Amino acid sequence: MLTPVRGSGRPATGQSDRRRLVPALAVALATVIGAALRIDVAVQDFFGDELSSYWIISKHGLGDVLSTVHSDAEISPPLSFVAGWVASKASLDPEVVRLPSLIAGVATIPLVYLVGKRTVGRGPAAVAATVTALAPFMVYYSAEARGYALMMAFVTLSTLAMLLAVDEGRARWWVLYGLASCAAVYTHYSCVLVLGAQFVWLLWAHPQARRPALITNVAAALLYLPWITGFLADLDSPTTDILEALQPFDGYHARLALTHWSFGYPYSTVAPLRDLPGDVGLALLALGAVVALGGVAVTRLRGRERPPLPMPGRRLALPFVLALATPVGGALAAAAGSSSLFGTRNFAPSWPGLALASAAVLALAGPRTRAVAAALVVAAFAISAVKVTQERFSRPDYGGAAAYVDDQAGARDVVIDGSAVRSPGPLSHLDAALREQHPIVRLEQPQQRDHPFNVGDPVVQPPEAVRRAAALARGARVLVVTDEGQLRRLPPIPGYRQTARRDFPGFYDVVVLTYERPAS
Repeated sequence: MLTPVRGSGRPATGQSDRRRLVPALAVALATVIGAALRIDVAVQDFFGDELSSYWIISKHGLGDVLSTVHSDAEISPPLSFVAGWVASKASLDPEVVRLPSLIAGVATIPLVYLVGKRTVGRGPAAVAATVTALAPFMVYYSAEARGYALMMAFVTLSTLAMLLAVDEGRARWWVLYGLASCAAVYTHYSCVLVLGAQFVWLLWAHPQARRPALITNVAAALLYLPWITGFLADLDSPTTDILEALQPFDGYHARLALTHWSFGYPYSTVAPLRDLPGDVGLALLALGAVVALGGVAVTRLRGRERPPLPMPGRRLALPFVLALATPVGGALAAAAGSSSLFGTRNFAPSWPGLALASAAVLALAGPRTRAVAAALVVAAFAISAVKVTQERFSRPDYGGAAAYVDDQAGARDVVIDGSAVRSPGPLSHLDAALREQHPIVRLEQPQQRDHPFNVGDPVVQPPEAVRRAAALARGARVLVVTDEGQLRRLPPIPGYRQTARRDFPGFYDVVVLTYERPAS
């Protein structure tokens, strides 16, 4: 058995039962609320890059899932796809395919608390866990069929196991630390920045643990070797160039990325900060920050009234190291010429650290001050949590549009599908939701459905799309599935007139138009 590392700053044991019980109950309540929020969002339709996950999971056996992800068609590691494939054996409904993310997102809430107990103290740890339960960023990715929630859970578990290992010196915690770190990298590459920063902190803060730490990380690296060829293929993927073009590294985009990661909605284009958290939420956050920082300043100036640190300084530094790892690492990579890591969703592995670092600031303020500041911050995130479940911030309702098309379209009626996006997979949003077969013409996207989109694939422009649809319909009806922006670019269908319109709301509305030939 390894020798425990002494002086690691474990929480004091002289607290009353009440002081132990209240934070634990608060975290239990936060976990229940967080689970309810995530389940509510998880039933929404697939969106964006989830179409790639859905295509890989629904159209392939397990071996083909691994080979497809191994190629440059998808630039993420395989673990989340394997987990999604297993879940999909029960159903291909969105909430079932998202089940691995859902479970991981809920589990991250108490994991943050357990890490916080060993870094910032019980009370601030409970605040961090509560904010994790309510944060729009965490709710969204806990209900997405991609690897971010699973990766965040593994990173947080890795941190917890590392702290337990240095506190107790037991081999089982070192094994869990290595396995969780390896699993995180098998889920998403961006976690390497946090795991690397965490490892450097471990070598600095606990020199007695350097030998087992090195052995554990070497073993984790060896476990990752089978995927090295897939990682090299992903580095050479054209998708990386597309991502860099979509997220340039400049002051404006950096501000958007950091604020929407910290307390906003992941997509700034559909939910700017003035909408979520909104003016009241932003004011509460600002006031909470002023109260907390003011409390820290006052306790420092009045040295005789300064409360003791909840943990030794090196232990208290860990949340800040974790929080800064991806923004700083991504900025350095962007300055070197690769901006693909500097983006809102790629900051995901640092989010638990951000919650704990914010709570650490509270821990350094006076008891009354930190209670007021925590209440203000939690209230701001609670406002955001309520808004996330509203229709205005829901993913587009392609399921409702598809059900309408299935119900209304006859065997000869043609559908113009404007719901495709350049996701790595070849499916459109409508493809993933339709239950019936229909003649379909894609609008402003390539037509294939059997292999991922390529940069050079021909795109059907609106005039050509309506001509193709009219010719294919041969007098039958034409239904158009689109959105308001695309609708403005759609020319009239020759020989047809619009007879019906249905709107399906979300963070942008899906519109279904029905066109028929005039009666002769």
